[in-house]
Amino acid sequence: MKSYFCFQQSLVEAALQSGHWPEACDPALRAHVQSCTTCSDLVLVTQSLKQARVESIQAVRLSAPGTLWWRAQLRRRNAAIQSVTRPVVVAEKIALVIAIVAAVVLVLWQRGEVAGWLASLWNPLSNITQIPLALLVGFGSLLVFGAFAVYLLMAKE
Repeated sequence: MKSYFCFQQSLVEAALQSGHWPEACDPALRAHVQSCTTCSDLVLVTQSLKQARVESIQAVRLSAPGTLWWRAQLRRRNAAIQSVTRPVVVAEKIALVIAIVAAVVLVLWQRGEVAGWLASLWNPLSNITQIPLALLVGFGSLLVFGAFAVYLLMAKE
């Protein structure tokens, strides 16, 4: 590809930069641009870039300052709330893990009685008086509070 240099290219550049193109420039320069491909390409590219700049500036509309301030306040408040509730969420998760570990240890420690209790469940209503009331209440409350803790943990995530 051959590169051509036009001696009037600097005049065309000056007219474009000063904003005198095409109305306030010399008619001979306009006639030259129509006949010279290098200068006409320069004019085309420069005008296209100026038009794109004007369109991009018009496309960017900033919100009202009050709206920007309100959103910033909202973000700051939400960040503060999140930083305050983070330890509570960690404590809930630790409590859930401790409760599960305690239930597993209790079942392993009393596995003979739990096995007997589970065996009695296979004979429904026949040996219900043999199930210790404390064990039944304990497992029931563990089930209720465990389900509630899982619900709270899932609701926050």
